[in-house]
Amino acid sequence: MLRFEYMPSDFNPLFLFIGEGADLAALAKLLRRFADHPQEIAIAERIPGATSRAPLVLAPADHEFGMRDLGGSFRWKLNGWQAARIAERIELLTPQHAKSGSDIIEVGSDGEIPVKVSRGEFTDDFLISKR
Repeated sequence: MLRFEYMPSDFNPLFLFIGEGADLAALAKLLRRFADHPQEIAIAERIPGATSRAPLVLAPADHEFGMRDLGGSFRWKLNGWQAARIAERIELLTPQHAKSGSDIIEVGSDGEIPVKVSRGEFTDDFLISKR
């Protein structure tokens, strides 16, 4: 199951995606689809079983790029080229023989929140609400 959340911090906030190979492959596939046809996509609605308390939309970049906090909801603003390159980086974490790994993704835009994509570095229940 793909899980994602905003991890606030005074010094190094980040937006964290965690999952197994198939989960990260689904995220990469969604990013590739977005690269071909940029349009707003609610990630939790497009990846079966994805879970988060932080609403996240993949959105075509305007004058800003990267992950943005819009007051508790988030927009990952990318152009097609950026989305395809990010998908390539995520796919490096998906091979069946890979047990763990991660990547920090930033597009180099002022004010963006770094995105960490991780496999095998957290427990299976990390980021799952205990409600």
